[in-house]
Amino acid sequence: MIYLTKELVEKYQEGERDLSLDLGRNVTMVTNELDEIPLEEVKGDFVYAWDGKELWKVAVFENGLYRLRMMRGKPILEIDGLRMHLVKDYKDIFDYSKLVVQKLKLKQSDVVLDTCMGLGYTAIAASKKADKVVTIELSPAVLAMAKWNPWSKELFELKRIEVVEEKSCFDYIKAAPDATFTKIIHDPPRFSKAGELYSREFYRELRRVSKPNALLFHYVGSLGKKKRDIMNEVAGRLEESGWEVLKKDKKLQGIVAKSV
Repeated sequence: MIYLTKELVEKYQEGERDLSLDLGRNVTMVTNELDEIPLEEVKGDFVYAWDGKELWKVAVFENGLYRLRMMRGKPILEIDGLRMHLVKDYKDIFDYSKLVVQKLKLKQSDVVLDTCMGLGYTAIAASKKADKVVTIELSPAVLAMAKWNPWSKELFELKRIEVVEEKSCFDYIKAAPDATFTKIIHDPPRFSKAGELYSREFYRELRRVSKPNALLFHYVGSLGKKKRDIMNEVAGRLEESGWEVLKKDKKLQGIVAKSV
């Protein structure tokens, strides 16, 4: 599979030949690989893929437009124009995932639950430290984006990562045994889209499947100064559900908590 963007095509047409055909993972000397591709069809800020016969946009419409979009040289997931990654304060889009792993103090003996996979960057970062990572993704469209994304391939190749496809993380956790996980990464959609994933009932289930003194990172986001203080609301519900809040991290826009 060859991946193309308008920027890459422009560089090629200007005579540059040291290019990446896999969205920045590797740079190669391009010779005749692009000869049969209708490069004039590569437009806008979409990512395109060429399978040897057909050129198509890496995008899916499923109650909204899901697509890959390049950001600082790497692909991110965008839904209806909204970025699904925290990138504002990070030079490299992977720095957020690395910092989450650092905050959770992951080690080889850890069993990690990643409740909302997305493109899987945080699950992949966790797998570099922990022996076992379970990551869950409900949306078929998001799964399609991950499977097409060269930077997500470890999700489906590494034995230490288990991908639970097209299942609600709430349903998965309700069926999981007690005291299974030592670390949890909870990066849910916005409150308005998935309010149940911010509920006391859900937090109690997270506590139940956690071992004693397990650490949780819960991405909350920011609604602005004049709107609800969602960070403190979430912290209060966590405390009421068997978690001790250790830190409210402004840079990560989330909360680090410990099961008690």
